[in-house]
Amino acid sequence: MVKRLSSYQQGEELIHRQIDVALGDRSYPIYVGRAMTASFAQTCAGHGIPDRIVIVTDTNIAPYYLQAFRKNLREFKFNVTSIVIPPGERQKSLRQANAIFTEMLKSGVGRRSAVVALGGGVIGDLSGFVAATYQRGLSLVQVPTTLLAQVDSSIGGKVAVNHPLGKNMIGAFHQPKFVWTDTDCLRTLPKREIICGIGEIVKYGLIFDAGFFAYLESNLERLLDLDPETVLHVQTRCSELKAEITSKDERETGIRTVLNLGHTVGHALEAAGHFQLLKHGEAVLLGMMAESYIAREMGLIHDDAHDRIVQLIRRIPVKFRRGDVRSSDVLRLMSHDKKSIAGKKRFVLPIRIGEVQVVEDVDHSLIRASLSDILRVNRSD
Repeated sequence: MVKRLSSYQQGEELIHRQIDVALGDRSYPIYVGRAMTASFAQTCAGHGIPDRIVIVTDTNIAPYYLQAFRKNLREFKFNVTSIVIPPGERQKSLRQANAIFTEMLKSGVGRRSAVVALGGGVIGDLSGFVAATYQRGLSLVQVPTTLLAQVDSSIGGKVAVNHPLGKNMIGAFHQPKFVWTDTDCLRTLPKREIICGIGEIVKYGLIFDAGFFAYLESNLERLLDLDPETVLHVQTRCSELKAEITSKDERETGIRTVLNLGHTVGHALEAAGHFQLLKHGEAVLLGMMAESYIAREMGLIHDDAHDRIVQLIRRIPVKFRRGDVRSSDVLRLMSHDKKSIAGKKRFVLPIRIGEVQVVEDVDHSLIRASLSDILRVNRSD
């Protein structure tokens, strides 16, 4: 459900959206708007967030937003501890989680506390994992600051750290008390982070909504340029779709599995590049191209639909940095994918724009051919 809420920025009236994730007594809202920091602490109080708060963020985000959030929370008498870590996917580890546990213990953080995840997908996943496990669970608030986190990873309660043998192998389902999506945070993002978010945005259109996919075809450049109305429309639609699917299948035992479109190949691409060569959203874009290729070769999707998918993704400026990924490494890492069943790789394949199908019996040679196709086309000079 989407609600319109009035709010203000220095006297200027703004329209915010509220999208509710319906999970019974664990339901929570997603607030979408602009310049929202001044009302964050009041919202925390309204949701019964404990007065002891641990903000986890990274060195990329802290200079822009940490002081404002600390100041706002302290004005409402919250006791705030800040933990600032280095940025990057490599921080999503048990080692880094343990370092945060140690800092929290030394600071006297007890069970009546909350964790605020202030950052992108890595911070959200890592902080959520910490909140889920520290002293058997603390309240969590997600404050996503990247486009990818705002439209996808901050919603749904999936939290995890990585293992050397695979991405997100150690984790839990831990729903936040609310998600705080402030579009102003996107103004400080590098273009590459915008591209990463668009990877997940395209995924939603391809899985659920042919009309939304067509909207992206017509408005891609506006989205890349962060046109405010385009961004607000995209954030709202993606949040609606993620909220609906989470409400139906919180623990990914059924329909929520389709959200893994692009991820069977994408996660392996990330790991094959040691989480340095490709970011998550970039890998998902390439993964969707590979999985559409597989679907076409299996006769599941018509050529014209496949061509639309490839053409849209190729308009998004994704390129490898110098280096390379070998198909053999990707295939090896795919064997550790947690979505596999009885050793069979599970793929979510598009069968038309706006509809997908879960497939488990994909020929090994076809997977290899799809990887050769995307690695050849997208390799940088």
